[in-house]
Amino acid sequence: MKSNRYVLLIMLFVILCMSAVALGKTQITIWCLSFDPHINGYTAVNKAFMELNPDIEVILEPQPGQAELGAKMRAALAAGGGAELFSGTGTQILEWAVPGSIQPLTPDVFPSMEWVKENLSPEYYLQCNLNDQIWAVGIPDPPGDTGILVNVDHLNEAGLAVEKAFVDTDQLIDYAKKLAQYDSSGDLIRSGLSFQESNDPTYLLSYIADQGGKFWDNDKQVFTFQTPEAKNALQFFYDLFFVHKVDSVNMPTTGDALVQNLASMAFMWPEYLPFTEITYPDMKFDFIMKPAFVKGQKPLFSHSDTWDLLMPTYVSGEKKEAAVKYLQYLASAEGQLVFLEENPGLPTPRSLWDNEYFKTGKGAYLEPVIEAMKEGYFRYWGPFPEQDTLLYNIWWPSIDAMIHGELTVDQVLEQMEANSNQQVATMKEKYPNVPATFIYWDGLPEDLAIK
Repeated sequence: MKSNRYVLLIMLFVILCMSAVALGKTQITIWCLSFDPHINGYTAVNKAFMELNPDIEVILEPQPGQAELGAKMRAALAAGGGAELFSGTGTQILEWAVPGSIQPLTPDVFPSMEWVKENLSPEYYLQCNLNDQIWAVGIPDPPGDTGILVNVDHLNEAGLAVEKAFVDTDQLIDYAKKLAQYDSSGDLIRSGLSFQESNDPTYLLSYIADQGGKFWDNDKQVFTFQTPEAKNALQFFYDLFFVHKVDSVNMPTTGDALVQNLASMAFMWPEYLPFTEITYPDMKFDFIMKPAFVKGQKPLFSHSDTWDLLMPTYVSGEKKEAAVKYLQYLASAEGQLVFLEENPGLPTPRSLWDNEYFKTGKGAYLEPVIEAMKEGYFRYWGPFPEQDTLLYNIWWPSIDAMIHGELTVDQVLEQMEANSNQQVATMKEKYPNVPATFIYWDGLPEDLAIK
C-alpha cells in the first residue's frame, strides 16, 4: 500500500511539473533574510510583479540569519547554481563583484552610470563603482547610523519630549541619565542608552568625521585610527559605561534589551522600528536624529550597510530574462513604494524622497534624515574590501572588549588600526584588482550631490 501511495505521489508531482511547463511559467527564486520587514516587502513586491507578469513565478525562500544567508550564497556561487537572485548588504558587494561572482546590472536594469548618479541615492554609485558598473538593486533601507531609537513610553514617563533631533551630546546624555534605572545597590537595571550592537562602530566612524578627523588615508590606502579625533569619539562611548554608567555589560545586548524593556534608548539601526511594530505590537518605539559630536554642528552619517538584491553570474537564458524583469520592477518607483508599505526606509530613487509618504505616512520618521541629506550631511564610509569582516570581526570585537574592561581606549584604536590594515592587505593579495577606496571627507562631488 505504501509503495502504491509513493508512486501516486510521484505521478502527481510529475503532472504538476508538466502543468507548470505547459503554462509557460518561468520560475525564479529569491533568497532573502528571514526578517519580517524584508519578507513582507518581498512578498508584496512578488505579488504585484506576478500580476503584471503572469508568465513568471517568483519563489521567496527566507534564510534564518545573516550568517546563514551569506554561507548559502557563497556555497551556491562556488557550485555554480542556486537562487536566481539573492539579498546581500552593500558591504558585501565588492566581495561578489571583484571576482566576477555576480552580474553587472547596467544597461539591463539601469541605463548608465550617469543615470544612476542623477536619479538614485548616492551610495548606489559609490558602493558599486567597479569597472564603471552598478551591481545591485537596493530595497528601501534607512541609513544605519543616523539616529537613536527610543522607547516612547519610557520617555513619556520621565517627562522627556520625543524630539526630531537631539541638540547636542549633552542633551543625549542628560536624557540617558534621567531614563537609566538602578537597584538599591546602585546596579543598573535599565539602560538609559544602550551601545551593545555589532553595527555600532558605524557611529564611531561618523563621530570621528564630525570632528574633522580621518580614519582612512586616501593616498596611502590604510586605516588611521590612532588619532586625537578617534580617541575623543571612542572615549565618549567608553564613558557611557564607566563614567555616566547609563549602560552596562550586565545588561542584554541592545536588541534584546529594547524588547525586554531593559533599555530606554539605543544606538540602533532604524529599520528596528518596523520590525518591532510587527513582532512586538504592544511596544512603542520612535526615532530621534543623533546629535553631532561637535556642538553647533549637524551630524554626518553614512549608509554603507544598504540591503540589496544581486544576480549571480550563473543565471542565464530565460531565467536571466525573468530575473532582469524583476529587478527592473523592484528598482522602479512603483516597486519601491510597494516595498515601502511593508518596510519603511529610504528608497533608492531620489524622486520618491518628496513623496507624501515621508511627510504624513509610515516614513515620516525619516523626514529629518532626507532633509539632512539634501543639506549635504551624507557621507559614504567605504567601500572597503570585505567590509563585513572589518565591521563584525575586527571593529566590534575590539570595542566590545573595551566595554568589558579588557582593553583601554588607546589599545582598541591600536588594535583596530593594525588588524584592519592587515585585513585590507590580505584582501588585496587575494584580489589584486580591487578598486582603491576614496572617501569624500568634505562632501560629495558635484555630480553626486543631492540637489
